[in-house]
Amino acid sequence: MTTKKISELPDAESLGGTELVPVVQDNATRKTTVTGLREGLSADDHTHTLSDITDAGTAAGSAIEDFASAAQGALADSALQPADVGSAAFAETTDFASAAQGALADSAVQPGDLAAVATSGDYDDLTNAPNPGLVNAIINGGCLVSHRASVSLDNTWQYGEVDLLAVTAEGTVSNGTIRQFTGAYSLTQTGAACMVENATLAGSGAILFRHRIESKDARAFVDQAAHFSARAYHDVGSTMDYIITVRKADSEDDFASTTDIDTDTVTVANDTNDTIKFSIADMGDCSNGIEIEVKVDCGAVTTKDFFLAELQFSIGATQKPFEQRPVGFETKLVHRFLRPVTGLVAVANSGSNMQVVLNHPDMRAAPSYEVTAALAFTDGYTADFAQSSAHIGTIHENNKDHGRADIALFSGLTSGRFHIQRGAGGQILASAEF
Repeated sequence: MTTKKISELPDAESLGGTELVPVVQDNATRKTTVTGLREGLSADDHTHTLSDITDAGTAAGSAIEDFASAAQGALADSALQPADVGSAAFAETTDFASAAQGALADSAVQPGDLAAVATSGDYDDLTNAPNPGLVNAIINGGCLVSHRASVSLDNTWQYGEVDLLAVTAEGTVSNGTIRQFTGAYSLTQTGAACMVENATLAGSGAILFRHRIESKDARAFVDQAAHFSARAYHDVGSTMDYIITVRKADSEDDFASTTDIDTDTVTVANDTNDTIKFSIADMGDCSNGIEIEVKVDCGAVTTKDFFLAELQFSIGATQKPFEQRPVGFETKLVHRFLRPVTGLVAVANSGSNMQVVLNHPDMRAAPSYEVTAALAFTDGYTADFAQSSAHIGTIHENNKDHGRADIALFSGLTSGRFHIQRGAGGQILASAEF
């Protein structure tokens, strides 16, 4: 027996199971072996697992393979976190544009590069906007309206079948006809053109086309950029120079004296439908009227054809699509400058002469008159009367709306009897052209 305290006893060596140890059982001190003690303590079966111990947490019951290694954990400690690199680093790839879309973006026009109207849609933001009705300031630019017959080419300015487009030639003219050509849809969308047909010129030959714009329309172009364009064709045999000149009248609606605003030379290849165009940076004070001339510097030619069509003159430095106005509207615009006077009423004042009333409201100015063919009348009673040849005589008075004139070369008239125009025969044209 020892009287030492347990703390004073020496440490035991590894237990083998046969060593005796004291236990208190039924209030009496008894002895047992280590093996016996173990067996007594494990007499009841225990089926608990570590995961059943609530204090241990769910991880305690997981397999070791469910966790990162210590080395991996160290790497995680130094890894970049989402908050360190921004949201894009952990977003889905579908949240981003493709490489092809990115390439398109690199070459795309940006809103800041566009004019304000392109992003606002507000017409008030449109710069260099043409005045309504002045997208094309050239009346009959489509060459559709015709009141005259064809005429022979010569060295004076004259109007042929295409109204308001005058034509002349330089050099010695021995042949040529100024006429309207239709069906030329490969050249122009209207199908119509002003044609100089079978021109034969000697010396320094040239074909010239001219259109004039009255002051009331020209004022919209004052201090503005402007653009002229047309469609052209020739069969001279080689490339031709087309000299485009824009001038202003020195007095209001009086083109006897003009001043050049700008000029340019463009080329048109042989046997080719082509567009000629010319941009004017600043029209200056062109309020007295505008003259546009296209000169084909062809030289000496024999039986060659020249076409000009789809003429357009617009506000702004860039070419606009050709404005093809309805032909009925275009005809009304032409009638301010040139119109037939029909439904004539006249009274005979001799056996061969009548005085006729001429009505032509809303022309640009008091017109001059020409007769397309011999006039035919009836007295409505007994007889019809026709001139022996086309004729209009003294103009007694006229203004932009109406006039009174003598028409002669009749025979057998009864003085004092009224006569009315028949559907047969020619007609009188009133011209306020420049």
